[in-house]
Amino acid sequence: MNMEKVTDGPLTIVVAGPVGFGNNIYIVIDRETGEAAFIDAPGDAAASIEAAEFGGVRPSKILLTHSHGDHTSAIDGLKEAFGCQLYANPKEPWLKPGQIDTEVAHGDEVSVGNLVFQAIAVPGHTPGSTTYLWGKHAFVGDTLFPGGPGRSVSNEALQEEIASITNRLYPLPGETIIYPGHGAQSMIEVSRAEYAVFAAKEHPPSLHGDVSWLES
Repeated sequence: MNMEKVTDGPLTIVVAGPVGFGNNIYIVIDRETGEAAFIDAPGDAAASIEAAEFGGVRPSKILLTHSHGDHTSAIDGLKEAFGCQLYANPKEPWLKPGQIDTEVAHGDEVSVGNLVFQAIAVPGHTPGSTTYLWGKHAFVGDTLFPGGPGRSVSNEALQEEIASITNRLYPLPGETIIYPGHGAQSMIEVSRAEYAVFAAKEHPPSLHGDVSWLES
């Protein structure tokens, strides 16, 4: 498993993986207080615990982007290991009863030490998909990848996802870094330019699934 640290002012990000279904592990750390949180809980808990040890922290929260099983498989193990509290949008349909400790809605603020993350609702990939934003760092789950949106189950879901991306993510500053649930990072300005290619073309009304901004 690869592990690295990215630092921006008081924020340190541990980036580790891949684990599970090619998932990224992210831990956000407030260097002033030492408080930390996982973004999602992929793979088995041991991998995330190893990443926390690499970061020298004991995260107290899990900020969930969405509830697909490859992002939630380590929740119970991390709660047991660290006493983590789960923050998630209650519209997510695949969580266990009582698993959410704090409900998160669009516009809410979630504190990790002195860092305040903004919750941005981005439904489409799932009903309660949520992006967590601090400064120029956007943890988007599976809503947006380099080259296109996350997989959609219907054209209606794809249109909802595109609306979320264009109305709530693309207005962010161009230098905002996109941290997806799988694969490489990108930037908002790069993704906007890719989307412009997609938006200039006509598409069948049934379009959904794995969509590419450049090729679909």
